[in-house]
Amino acid sequence: MQELHMFIDGRWGGSASSEKQKRSIVDPATGMVIAEAEEAEQQDVEAAVNAAYSAFQPGSLWRNLSVSERAELLNRTADLIEERADELARLETLNTGKLYRETRYDDICAAAQEFRCCANLAGECRGNTADSGDGLLSMTVREPLGVCAIIVPWNYPLGTAAGGIAPALAAGNTVVVKPSSLTPLSAVALFQIFEEAGFPRGSVNLLLGSGKKAGKLLAESQKVSKIVFTGGTQTGRELIRNSASSVKKLALELGGKSAFIVFDDADIEAAVDNAMFASFLSQGQLCVAGSRLLVQEGIYDQVTKRLKERVGKIRVGMPMDEDAEFGPLISQQHMQSVLHYIRLGQEEGAKLLVGGKRLEEGLFADGYFIEPTVFCDCSQSMRIVQEEIFGPVLTVQKFSDEESAIELANDVQYGLAGAVFTKDLERAVRVCRNVNTGIMWVNTYLEDSGVLASSPHKQSGIGIAGGIEGIKEFTVLKQINVRAVQEKVNWFQ
Repeated sequence: MQELHMFIDGRWGGSASSEKQKRSIVDPATGMVIAEAEEAEQQDVEAAVNAAYSAFQPGSLWRNLSVSERAELLNRTADLIEERADELARLETLNTGKLYRETRYDDICAAAQEFRCCANLAGECRGNTADSGDGLLSMTVREPLGVCAIIVPWNYPLGTAAGGIAPALAAGNTVVVKPSSLTPLSAVALFQIFEEAGFPRGSVNLLLGSGKKAGKLLAESQKVSKIVFTGGTQTGRELIRNSASSVKKLALELGGKSAFIVFDDADIEAAVDNAMFASFLSQGQLCVAGSRLLVQEGIYDQVTKRLKERVGKIRVGMPMDEDAEFGPLISQQHMQSVLHYIRLGQEEGAKLLVGGKRLEEGLFADGYFIEPTVFCDCSQSMRIVQEEIFGPVLTVQKFSDEESAIELANDVQYGLAGAVFTKDLERAVRVCRNVNTGIMWVNTYLEDSGVLASSPHKQSGIGIAGGIEGIKEFTVLKQINVRAVQEKVNWFQ
């Protein structure tokens, strides 16, 4: 069985605490223990933060690197991720239960792309100048913040880790990374890559363990300048409270309950196909999942009929099966939470259109498999409509016109993403401008250029991620005013 260790100040090792705790890492498809990881205690967190803090000090090897040298390290990391793509994808699949074809061509490729993109943009993170015309030159410069703590979720472990680590390093910061206690395998492999790439000692540090302990200590640390977190809204609120004493910068991508709006002029087959992709990719364990399908009343019956036909035929299988289209959920606890919401939807009066059961026979007996599930005839007040389930549960609602579609889309506490399907592009743009989310798609879902930024709305989080704006979020702006000739002010005569 694989033993997972932490990487602190350029060295691999277990917890320094005399009261060492270990956590079993489980394969969601089989329920079998596949690895054991030591849990970080307070002294481990302090050691990692101190190492990152020392590596950030003026004169250190990391701080003396030029922008081009930092970019070279990031590009080398991207190269090594691509060289080890198959291995990393297998680790990610084994640990998360996601389909191999998804981890190989999504999570792993996204991670490599993130490091390469940030390498290319590192030199673009600069300030401005202003010449007053009387011999005074004013300028702004962007400087790195310091130690950045990256707290990674379990649903896209490698891709999300890269999304926080790469811009932080590109801007010149040092990092302490804590992956989810459920899915640390790919993070350990990534730090092996950092070691091979040649990152200076202390610039990158890895902690293993629970968010309640290690995450809380990182949030409270006076030496941590920024927290990057992707996860639930409730945990995000706790991080805000725990970090308040040190007035940290925060980048939080939290819950979502994204609306997928289909107007009656849409191509029904394309809309249904994209809605399934939006809601059931990664078993619905996706922050931007299009989990609320809003359908104009004229085509509502056609859409629900087609959903029932198609969703019922989704091929559930083991994650490494090339023919599988849908795998297990991350853990037994999360599976029970999703099943609870399915029961709740039935109690609230929603019509169970398809799915709704746990799969417990044959290969699925010991894993955490739930059928892809669709509820129709849902009302806005239902908890399955209002609350993030983070699983394969799609709710379907009817709307009459554009105004009512926008009203329904906005009537939740979240504002992460959304989509609109229509042939009327003028209407599509109006809807995009009026739905309060950070990302909107028109006639597609989850496609983007990979270089532009976005920012969550409402209780879906705070901060900017992506592109040059995302890298700038890891800097602080300093104004410098220069007069070449020293002169008296003569204020006091």
